[in-house]
Amino acid sequence: MNRASVFATPQVVTDLGDCLFYHTTDLPGHRTIAGPWDLRPGIAKYLGGVSFRGKRILDVGAASGFLSFHMEREGGEVVSYDLSEAQAWDHVPYAGTDLPGIVSNARARIRKLNNSYWYCHRAHGSKNRVVHGTAYTIPADIGPFDIGVFGSILEHLRDPFLALQAGLALVTETAIIAETIPRRRFWHRWVPWRMAPEMRFLPDARTQTHDATWWVLPPQLVQQFLGVLGFEPTRMTYHTQLFEGSRRLLYTIVGKRTKPAAQMQMASRAA
Repeated sequence: MNRASVFATPQVVTDLGDCLFYHTTDLPGHRTIAGPWDLRPGIAKYLGGVSFRGKRILDVGAASGFLSFHMEREGGEVVSYDLSEAQAWDHVPYAGTDLPGIVSNARARIRKLNNSYWYCHRAHGSKNRVVHGTAYTIPADIGPFDIGVFGSILEHLRDPFLALQAGLALVTETAIIAETIPRRRFWHRWVPWRMAPEMRFLPDARTQTHDATWWVLPPQLVQQFLGVLGFEPTRMTYHTQLFEGSRRLLYTIVGKRTKPAAQMQMASRAA
């Protein structure tokens, strides 16, 4: 595969009405644009206090690009990775629902998210590059990266471990994973020893309230995931961020690579 052909062609988007912003965003020469998440006061904590200067970074699930553009301003070279209209979210396939219709309707939302990214890209004069695809099929050609960032997307994926494996196989130094903790489980921050490292499956056929959120992922479990993938020393911190005006509890895990990814190790042995 030609590496250059993987990257998306930058789009010129000028109509804010055709954009959907996932994060509240300040743009040069523009008013503040509101989104459900406002990470501006706590972005350093969200990203684990990691330095991005001189680093090549993979931002998986970039949405409207708030994290990508912040890391670029901090001195990083960023590749933003997310879905395009050609792919679909991992919708929960509740029996009796019109899943093809749900997927089709969601494509308009994905297109507006892509538009918001390109709107910000132009306003910032960004040099970030974009690759579209699912979290399970990240092309090896776009690597390697020093840092891989998964910002609150694992809970929305049917197979979060497979997504981590696909993305972190391209990462040579640092993994940054941020996830939310449901409000009813806020006590985990103070009594973490009671929280077994097990995933909780959220979709419920009786209510069908979760159509694109699959899991509660305890931080200890994510640390186990990272250890399997070669990021054994990890540091975990709790922090609060604003969601629709209310404070929500999140955790961020920073892992350091100590062993090469499995496919890299096999390749070196073959050589």
